[in-house]
Amino acid sequence: MKLTMMNLFKVVWLIACFVMLAWTFVACGREANDTLRGECSILAAIIMAFLTFPVGLLWWLLISATGYVLSLVGIEIGGASAIADLVVWVGFVIVGYIQWFKLVPWIVRRIRERKQSPV
Repeated sequence: MKLTMMNLFKVVWLIACFVMLAWTFVACGREANDTLRGECSILAAIIMAFLTFPVGLLWWLLISATGYVLSLVGIEIGGASAIADLVVWVGFVIVGYIQWFKLVPWIVRRIRERKQSPV
């Protein structure tokens, strides 16, 4: 397998995402106080939003809006939990992967094709 720059970027990006997941479960899981656990989970989400910027912000807005709408209809989601952290992390990884390794290369190819095509 040839290690291209894109493959190297993909490996580094995925390692960073998995490090964030491990940190979330190890560091945040040890917090006995629900408030500190929630703040730790928010910090992890902020870092994941940075790794998946700008599409990650849309994912964050979607899950925030979903929580808000659920609260309006009387469904309260309890404090931060490992399952909630995992769902949020998986969503960030999916949208980030699609953005960085599917959408961006497609856009770059389209731009190159337009530059090479005769007018």
